[in-house]
Amino acid sequence: MTKIIRDTRSYRGMLQSDDGRIVRVLSHDDQQITFQSAFGLSQHMIQRLKSHPEHIVFSERSRIARLGVQITCEPPAVDHLDGDLLVLTQTAAAVIPGYPGLAQLSPFFDPGLPVGRLVYCDPDALLSSEEVLSAIERADLKLPASTAISSDGSIVIAPHRVVCNLRDDIDNETFGRILLRDDGREMLNRYQVPASVPHLILPPGQGVITTCSMYLNEHYVVLQSGFSLGRNLPATVLDPIKTRGIRIYLEIINGTRHTIVNPLISARIYGAPRGKTGERRKSAPRNHERLTLADLKLLQRRLRVKRKCTCHFIDRSVAVIDPAGGIQAARVFTNGPPKGCEVSQAQCAAARNDFSARSRCPHRYATAQMPAAITRDPAVLVLKYFPNLVEHRDIINQVVEDKIKAIYFFEASCEHGPFLSQEDHSRLQEYHAFGIEVYWLCSLNQRLMIHTMRDGKGYFVALERLADFHKSMLFAFYGSTLPLSDSAMARLGRLMDALVAFWGSSIGIVTGGGSGVMEAANAMARQRGILSGANFLDITDQAMNPDVDFCQIFQATCRHSRQKWFEIASFPIFNVGGLGSLEELGITLCNMKLAIMERVPIILFDTEGQREFWAGMRQQIATMVRFGRAPAWIEEYVVITDDPDQVTEVYRKQLQLF
Repeated sequence: MTKIIRDTRSYRGMLQSDDGRIVRVLSHDDQQITFQSAFGLSQHMIQRLKSHPEHIVFSERSRIARLGVQITCEPPAVDHLDGDLLVLTQTAAAVIPGYPGLAQLSPFFDPGLPVGRLVYCDPDALLSSEEVLSAIERADLKLPASTAISSDGSIVIAPHRVVCNLRDDIDNETFGRILLRDDGREMLNRYQVPASVPHLILPPGQGVITTCSMYLNEHYVVLQSGFSLGRNLPATVLDPIKTRGIRIYLEIINGTRHTIVNPLISARIYGAPRGKTGERRKSAPRNHERLTLADLKLLQRRLRVKRKCTCHFIDRSVAVIDPAGGIQAARVFTNGPPKGCEVSQAQCAAARNDFSARSRCPHRYATAQMPAAITRDPAVLVLKYFPNLVEHRDIINQVVEDKIKAIYFFEASCEHGPFLSQEDHSRLQEYHAFGIEVYWLCSLNQRLMIHTMRDGKGYFVALERLADFHKSMLFAFYGSTLPLSDSAMARLGRLMDALVAFWGSSIGIVTGGGSGVMEAANAMARQRGILSGANFLDITDQAMNPDVDFCQIFQATCRHSRQKWFEIASFPIFNVGGLGSLEELGITLCNMKLAIMERVPIILFDTEGQREFWAGMRQQIATMVRFGRAPAWIEEYVVITDDPDQVTEVYRKQLQLF
């Protein structure tokens, strides 16, 4: 059996377990379910368990807590360690009236259900009151506007005056999707509806699910239970990766005999461990010794060398690197049938995209010859082009037998150059699901980039910026490809400075990768040392700006699905633009209406300072609201301005930040 290498340190140094999963149900009734869960621990976590178990806390999975279920956990102890698995007894109970009871949810509390994680709260990383205030002043973190900081460094926050209720049309099938599927969190966001209230009132024994705003860049927050003004459920650790939004959920119950009005929650703030930066994960755990640029250039030359090829269309060659032989012993295979193909050039052009049995193309690709070069250990593949359908099938057949561990490629497409098709994006997701690392020696900028997933979207990221990509809060910058005036360039620069001053340096931008506003914003981001990225599109009316830290690439047929990749951004900013920007604005507004994205300020920035460019948009939205064609709240979130300071002030007020 393959040994599991556990490396569950976060990009910010937070040491945690794998997802704890139920392994055995001990008892259950309509009141509570008792079960055992197993948590995979890295060696670092095992050391903390042996030396400081009192600093290890259980943090319940957010989507379970948001359904009103409380999971209590026995204290972690080394006596329960079995190899690198810690097995703990836990109890689940439904504690918030108005939410489904265990009679409805118990069918999903079966072996395999992920219930939460164990987190090591490093006492050396605990912030004092002075350090909390300093972090706020440096914009290293954003806390709720209601925050009070006590002398011991703990904070007290008041939630939003909001109560979150489930829609009436939610059914058991939807509960199963919420609890069991990867997109369950997004599904719950659509079914859990917030409603404003004058005051949060908790009668004795009652509970409420509410929200607050919080943005964590380099810190994580641990909620403290047992506070007399309300007790939160054990979803106690606010992850710095996910805690960057207007709607951070809090589940609060009143365990007293008296009514609580406007509950408060106490929390402690932790930063990076002092003097232990060697334990922080700088990049994703690797399953192989990564190839160097020199290695790849050598293989690229070998793949370009003309050799006997029986396919007259294209040489889709592949190099197979056996770990035992190394780069020098890599075997190179070419595509084509055993003898020269007799199909004409015209017939080839018509047949090569037909993969059915009727096709006149034999579809004999180099990947079919890989098994001859793979011995006992999994190999590394280096391909001239990103795999097509048949090559993908050949690769997956080897992957499921644990014979391939990484893929490198030089060009996205033999016909579309650096651009991927919709099918290619699906194949990338499949490689990710199989645990296969995919690298691209990017032909746009000659940088080695790794494919990684963030918020369900795959991006190619420069190796040295991988951690920054996962932890940075991103802004989507839209705008015209036309050049900006000097005054507009200066105004855009002031906007970028205002964003950095307000949010700190752990931010980034993502654009369409073209000229005009996009090129200017990219250059300004790089000048300020913040992350820059692009969603490139294969169209003829704009130049590409390849000097980016992360990117994704789309053929022209993917134009509308490409817009979904902008959803990794927390905030959209629309600069002066044309019909393309208007389309993107419409999609963004519709996504807010459909709860696909959070309700956040949509900035229509009059980059040229003409004070009338977006005026018609405000009038049109007001007209749609008046005729009942748009929700009334949308007007509150559309902000038209040419003042960078007003942009950050809008964020402060509407997000209710400190």
